[in-house]
Amino acid sequence: MPNTKAKTPEGRNARKATRKSGDGKPATRSKAASKTKAAGRTGPATKPRATPARKAKSATLKSGGQTATQRFALVSRLVSRALATRLGPKGIGYGQFPVLVSLWQEDGVTQKVLSERVRIEAPTMVRTLDRMEREGLVKRIRSETDRRRIHIRLSKKGANLERHLVPLAAEVNDTALAGITKKDRRQLDDLLARLIVNLEKDAHASR
Repeated sequence: MPNTKAKTPEGRNARKATRKSGDGKPATRSKAASKTKAAGRTGPATKPRATPARKAKSATLKSGGQTATQRFALVSRLVSRALATRLGPKGIGYGQFPVLVSLWQEDGVTQKVLSERVRIEAPTMVRTLDRMEREGLVKRIRSETDRRRIHIRLSKKGANLERHLVPLAAEVNDTALAGITKKDRRQLDDLLARLIVNLEKDAHASR
């Protein structure tokens, strides 16, 4: 018997659409379903891992583009300038002041001990002491028991400078800490002490 069903292009398209959808309507995929499927393939969105480099960059941006160590370096330069400005009229260089402070605390130590306490390399300490000796601030005295050891002693001039220079250093200290509470000052002292320990460990490790 001859097939009486129409075999026109329209009929074939209609049958294809019927197979795609059970209710006779063309099957369509919603945008939401497409997004859900895509999310299933790629997984949920995750934040970038907070690596030490990312944390450092974030902290730098929050502090106006400077790291903590850069700020400490700036503070050090400003303190040095403030103190040098006050020491200059007294005829004392900024590099000589910590040597004097150490000798005021304990006079007569060896050159090696003095260098270690002030954290100055031996060649730099030699040049500093040369100048201080020429200016009559200190005297080098060779040990009677060990001729290789040299002790550094204050002259009368160097000892008398204490009462003139210590107030200047206190003035710089007060200027730098103006507006900072006693509690915050104690916390700052603790933090600076920890920084010194960390950096000295690093210095010893790199030797």
